[in-house]
Amino acid sequence: MGFGPFFGTAFGTTWSVFAVNRQEVTNTPLASSDDSSDIQSMEQDMAKLPPYVFRRPNGSYRYKRNVPKKLRPLIGKDTLYRQLGDSYAEAMQNLPKVHAQIEQLFHTEAQIPSNERALSIIRGALGEEVAEQVLAGQVVEYSQEDYALNDLACDLAGKLPQDVVRQVYAGRLQAEAMTLQTALGEYQEYKLEDDPDSRETEQRVARLRKDLADAIGAQRVKSTPLTEITRADANALRDHLLTRMKPSSVKRYITVVRAAVNYVIAEHTLNIPNVFNGVRIKGATATAEDRFPLSDADLAAVLPNFTEDPVAYAIFVTLADTGARLAEITGLEVEDVDLQKGCVHLRPNSIRRLKTKSSKRTIPLSPRALELLQQHRQGKEDGAPIFPDFAKRRGNDAASSIMMKLFRKTITDKRLSTHSLRHRMKDKLRNSGCPEAVSMAILGHGANTVAANYGSGYAIEVMRVHMEKTWA
Repeated sequence: MGFGPFFGTAFGTTWSVFAVNRQEVTNTPLASSDDSSDIQSMEQDMAKLPPYVFRRPNGSYRYKRNVPKKLRPLIGKDTLYRQLGDSYAEAMQNLPKVHAQIEQLFHTEAQIPSNERALSIIRGALGEEVAEQVLAGQVVEYSQEDYALNDLACDLAGKLPQDVVRQVYAGRLQAEAMTLQTALGEYQEYKLEDDPDSRETEQRVARLRKDLADAIGAQRVKSTPLTEITRADANALRDHLLTRMKPSSVKRYITVVRAAVNYVIAEHTLNIPNVFNGVRIKGATATAEDRFPLSDADLAAVLPNFTEDPVAYAIFVTLADTGARLAEITGLEVEDVDLQKGCVHLRPNSIRRLKTKSSKRTIPLSPRALELLQQHRQGKEDGAPIFPDFAKRRGNDAASSIMMKLFRKTITDKRLSTHSLRHRMKDKLRNSGCPEAVSMAILGHGANTVAANYGSGYAIEVMRVHMEKTWA
């Protein structure tokens, strides 16, 4: 079985290669001209030629590009040629497009994993049925398909990388090593399942890829298995980020990488450590200033600002009396508010997901918060958002902007924000003698203990006893 018939299509890439006819080039005389200005013009054009462009003796222009050595077995050529045009002006017009096509070809070929390439070759040479058997790991030894794969591998030997030929010969595909690049990619896909339109996730992951490449090298990010990524690599990323970010921002970026690695470890059942766990970032530790609660006096001073906007007022009061996160309240649906029991169910719904597993909880509502939420849910059916203006993409960002605009009318201290209401509730519960475990249940903080994973949590009545002390 020959290699040629399927080579051009097996990789899913199509290109046009212009072979050089040496006889044509060497034997074609230059066009004669008595006009010295024409000769001068031609010489000037030749001097202006950019890289990869040359002028043939017949006066036409051609793009010539040497294929990188590592890609030559994959593309099947040492050099690629493209016709650019018969005139200098035409060549310069076509050059950007041709150059971009060649660059994209090299990039695409370099990115194709060896198992995908092997499967594509098998599919192109032996058909879909054999490819499916290989994909499922069901090729029977000494079968007709097995012999065909062996013959194909012999034809490929010396023409393609050994790991591709080896997989064709064996009729089995090897799993690609998990790398930082693939980990970030899979984590991004996972996050986008909840919010397909999230540009924030895409931008953050893209930024991280670049930072990792700058810190430890692009090739290490792309090709080095996670098993060979070390704490030194994690520290190198940290040190690189610290050159342009505050420690608190560095901590957030490291958290994303850590989450991505933890995700693929869990999904692929990998028995490897996560070197991004516990990376020490001097200056990033939370301090009293980082987590400044809102005092009673501050609350009394800022509350009147929110009466101008009934929606903002209802949200602010609910935040103050529950200690919930802003997104948890702006994302409430009608059935999340239980008027009979006087409580609110914080759970994933069609509007938003929750931050963590422990964020799912049911907590009591103060009389004033219950009344305000009842007003805004009135007349709406189950499944409808209580605050429809924020039940959309980036709706929580819009809510935060409105809330902070009203908040800053009175309080300009940058250490304080609407999130300070959550810290206020934490302090209020602590100072009222509320057990730490109950406080964590109210606020949706996780507890890293086995016992915390059993049972259904504290009764609403127990929570209410402690929360009522904060409402006084």
